[in-house]
Amino acid sequence: MHDRERARRALGPVSIAPPDPSWPQHFARERDRLRPFLGPRADQLQHYGSTAVPGLSAKPIIDMMGPVDSLAEADLLGHNLIAAGYHPIDAGFLKRRFFRRGAEHAPLAWHLHLVVAPAWPIKNELLLRDWLIHHPAVARAYQALKLRLAQTCGDDMPRYTDGKTAFLRSAVNDARRSLGLPPEQDWDE
Repeated sequence: MHDRERARRALGPVSIAPPDPSWPQHFARERDRLRPFLGPRADQLQHYGSTAVPGLSAKPIIDMMGPVDSLAEADLLGHNLIAAGYHPIDAGFLKRRFFRRGAEHAPLAWHLHLVVAPAWPIKNELLLRDWLIHHPAVARAYQALKLRLAQTCGDDMPRYTDGKTAFLRSAVNDARRSLGLPPEQDWDE
């Protein structure tokens, strides 16, 4: 059962950092580091979220996502991820497993989502990343929202995330429409 307070403590405070052009390199190094733990699934990992959008301020967290065929597969890979320094976090997701690893001597962390995603190439988070990259005005509006929420949410990462929901759903559906896809109706992840 999802415990919102436990998730809040596990995720830490909301902190927005200025854009860092090295974030994609951090992703690439971590993907390479995870190859022995994830096998061929590591090759499908995608960098998404704000650290994947050049010039966008972000929480210093490298968000990664990879497809799995089932939650049972994600659970098996999760045992390997624990050996790689990741910790599972129950953030209330229904169709994915979520893991976090903090950096020892840096303010950087890694989040890894293993998702059951039959439509992997058009996964909403990946569409959003690309939409923000190609629509700088939307990215700037998103950045302004994140900065406002960071000031008001303090150490409540789930509340911060909830505060972004309406904006992100709208942007995802704009991205989907631009590709001729129907709007997303099932936000239950």
